[in-house]
Amino acid sequence: MIDERTITEAQPGDLPSILGELARLTAIATLRLTAPTVAAVEPEPDRLLTAEQAALLCGLSVEALKRRRDLPFRRKLGPKTIRFSARGIERHLKRSA
Repeated sequence: MIDERTITEAQPGDLPSILGELARLTAIATLRLTAPTVAAVEPEPDRLLTAEQAALLCGLSVEALKRRRDLPFRRKLGPKTIRFSARGIERHLKRSA
């Protein structure tokens, strides 16, 4: 560790390497001070949408959306209950664009 005593007792020939080490440590400290901090962001939970809500996002009619059994964001919850993943729709639209 470099401290005042190290500098005052160093031989003149050792001072350039001490200065280099101090410059390196100064650069590291400066980067830490100026680097943006990244806050941990909890991802928003996925929402299951009704056919009416999903149709608005997809640009399809409710009937067309219900007929399309191949959609990756379609979730069958029961014999007569279908919902659509909001995150899945976002991903699908990004891939399709």
